[in-house]
Amino acid sequence: MTKQFHLPLPLRESMEAEDFFPAASNEDAVRWLLQTNCADWPSHALILWGPEGAGKTHLLSMWVRAVQASIIEPGEDIIDDIVDGKGAAAYALDDAHLIAGDAEKEEWLQHLYNATKANNTPLLLAAKNPPLSWGLKLPDITTRLKSCEAVELKEPDDALIHGLLLKLFQDRQLLVGEGVVAYMAPRLERTGTAIRSAVERLDEAA
Repeated sequence: MTKQFHLPLPLRESMEAEDFFPAASNEDAVRWLLQTNCADWPSHALILWGPEGAGKTHLLSMWVRAVQASIIEPGEDIIDDIVDGKGAAAYALDDAHLIAGDAEKEEWLQHLYNATKANNTPLLLAAKNPPLSWGLKLPDITTRLKSCEAVELKEPDDALIHGLLLKLFQDRQLLVGEGVVAYMAPRLERTGTAIRSAVERLDEAA
């Protein structure tokens, strides 16, 4: 029996605007991030939250390009530049909830919030849950984030599941017929994680 080898084709996950699928589950987030000027946010900071695989990183990437923001990492040495007015036009932090429990990073987040607020610099935080669920230990940053607009990305609906399957197959350079997608869509758990896992398993088995 001839052994088959899996070819590790590169995964090229597109974060372009044309690969984002507007749907009822993400319409509030699209409105706040792509259709509302940052100057019209209730605060200079906005929190985008939702389950894994809901499209947070994709939407964050689109916002970053739209407003020429800088994506930062927790603890990044940028506070002094922001205070001195030498920072970027806006900032985005993905997976912000992972900061919780790390005293130094929580304090860094507080300084980041204060510096961006003082300079009226837009700040977008993406997270798995709303801030009160992060488990932050520093009361000051908890209070500040509580005052920010928190926009939820919900689990995908039927239309989004169909579109997401097509995109994920395309990202993996897999040619899949419409019939396969139509068969899979109503049979998968309605979470981004389950959809990605199904595509990954099919890719490995192909």
